[in-house]
Amino acid sequence: MLRASKMVFPNSTSDAFHVDGDVEIVKASYEHANYLQDHLRSTDVRECMIHGATPWRALRYPIMRKGAITFTALHKNTPACMFGVVPIRTDEFKTGSIWLLGTDEIEKHPKKFLRASKGMLKYFTERWDVLENVVPIDHCATIQWLMWLGFLFSEQETVINGFECVRFVRCAPHIELSSE
Repeated sequence: MLRASKMVFPNSTSDAFHVDGDVEIVKASYEHANYLQDHLRSTDVRECMIHGATPWRALRYPIMRKGAITFTALHKNTPACMFGVVPIRTDEFKTGSIWLLGTDEIEKHPKKFLRASKGMLKYFTERWDVLENVVPIDHCATIQWLMWLGFLFSEQETVINGFECVRFVRCAPHIELSSE
């Protein structure tokens, strides 16, 4: 009896970083940003506002930022989300700000999204020592997803432009995190 081998992440083609059925992960483009800026979930538009950025700016900045890694997840060739890591510093540890802005397609296909996000996080932690960012304290679904991915959260809240947020962090396997 032959068994199907477990798919290795990434499952690349000449056109895509990763392909899994009708989901493709590709290098982000301005065309993807143009589409997504008008189709973001309301929670993602709110996060842009909290950080003092428009969706237009938030989606374009990582594409042009030197050292950033930015991808788009396509579902049936339509952008579902853009995500990546923007460098913060590279002194003692290579540290980046991990982010994602998406459409309602994410909630329509949660298993596909969760499977791809696990693989992408592994890819990012192989390239960055520390991944971090903040999330509004009332974005419960995002916080649950980040916890599922293994991020740790600060016990102290951070206020950004009057909104309560919490910092989250995940270190590469070779980094030990200390609370001292």
